[in-house]
Amino acid sequence: MSHHHAHARQGGFDEYAAGQLEWNDAMLLGHGPTDDAHEEFVQVVKALDACNVVTALGCLQAVEDHLLSHFESEREWMVRTAYPNMDCHLDEHQKVLDSVSEVNQLAKAGQVGLRDVRRLAAALADWFPKHVTYLDSALSTWITKRKHGGAPVILRRDISAGPQQASVFA
Repeated sequence: MSHHHAHARQGGFDEYAAGQLEWNDAMLLGHGPTDDAHEEFVQVVKALDACNVVTALGCLQAVEDHLLSHFESEREWMVRTAYPNMDCHLDEHQKVLDSVSEVNQLAKAGQVGLRDVRRLAAALADWFPKHVTYLDSALSTWITKRKHGGAPVILRRDISAGPQQASVFA
């Protein structure tokens, strides 16, 4: 990690995360509606990171609108399937939504600038993979088990096997 990059992490998140965020099959969880929402999340966060002074307010609103819809869908699935870890998951959603809403309101009032908007995009991009790995993957597995009686089958393209993964062709 470069000195500049290490310094960027001092704020508690990677300020370059949004520029590195790309949708790929490694993010698939095997629950179609969740995977679709996650792909859209990546798109709106990348747009927020690339916004300018003219497009910033629209991009912020797009992120907030997406999160409201995305998080409400997940809440409905949790309620419908009696998800046991619902409170923790919903608390995290609320914290993220509160942050986005606060920046959006401040931006509408002219109290934050483009750098703050880009920092929000970076914070969202830094948060997202951890949330998907630890909370959404468990929810996706739970929903699939409740609906189909087993764990999701996930077919991922172009994923190279790491050193700890055995290859069937070895």
